[in-house]
Amino acid sequence: MGKLQEFLLEKEVETTVETTVDIKPFPFPFTIRSITEGENKAIRKSCQKITFDKKTHQKQTETDTDLYNNRLVIACCVDPNFKDAELQAKYGVMGAEALIDKMLNPGQYTDLLLAIQEVNGFSADVNELREEAKN
Repeated sequence: MGKLQEFLLEKEVETTVETTVDIKPFPFPFTIRSITEGENKAIRKSCQKITFDKKTHQKQTETDTDLYNNRLVIACCVDPNFKDAELQAKYGVMGAEALIDKMLNPGQYTDLLLAIQEVNGFSADVNELREEAKN
């Protein structure tokens, strides 16, 4: 038995991490948390569209990345809770995705998304990984 397996058998590893991120000009930080791979798969699957090519008889799966990013932000953001009906009513929208679109400008959204990706372990830039894979 390997050392990592022994460690995992002895101790329970904390899989979720909670932290805060400052988004300007909000006076208080956003509280975000990491999610498990199971939660991530469920989010990704809910953002997939399956099409059937009649000529080749092949199924093609496409992921809507904008929808995936929105749902990832919603799942990982503890405070504010974008699913809160009272907060949605205050901004005059229905739904967490509409609240994000109304409440955050593009720069704020990007800062929040980057912090959420980092807390979930997506610290390497996707473009860097793509270039590395090509070489």
